Amino acid sequence: MSDELATLKAIDAKMEQLLKWMKISGQQQLRVILNQNLTTDKEMLVYELSDGERGTRELAKLTGLGSNATIAVYWRKWSKIGIVEPSPKYKGRFQRICSLEEVGLTIPPTPKGELSQALEDKEEVEDDREKR
Repeated sequence: MSDELATLKAIDAKMEQLLKWMKISGQQQLRVILNQNLTTDKEMLVYELSDGERGTRELAKLTGLGSNATIAVYWRKWSKIGIVEPSPKYKGRFQRICSLEEVGLTIPPTPKGELSQALEDKEEVEDDREKR
């Protein structure tokens, strides 16, 4: 093995180690930011269900908020602090940058039941769309 290749492998190993520690540090900081900005169960649900696919009306229905305007206000606020980003697929919709569970936070249940029910509802809608 050439000296150059050995040097590149050593750099790669150090970069992998650095990336691991940065990820841990970033997750801890993100957990704090999410805790500070998602202060209610409904906000946490809106955030978690913001997948870039669902619109404000659907999220308002799933979370029991009743107002899609509230969802839009949340998205604008969260976009400014960087915890959601514009949907690459649908203009005007946003998606979370990571799941609450990824940073060690608990996802509250939806008013209709657990989060899994909301996800099942989404899959049923997608299946119906595909059949059309």
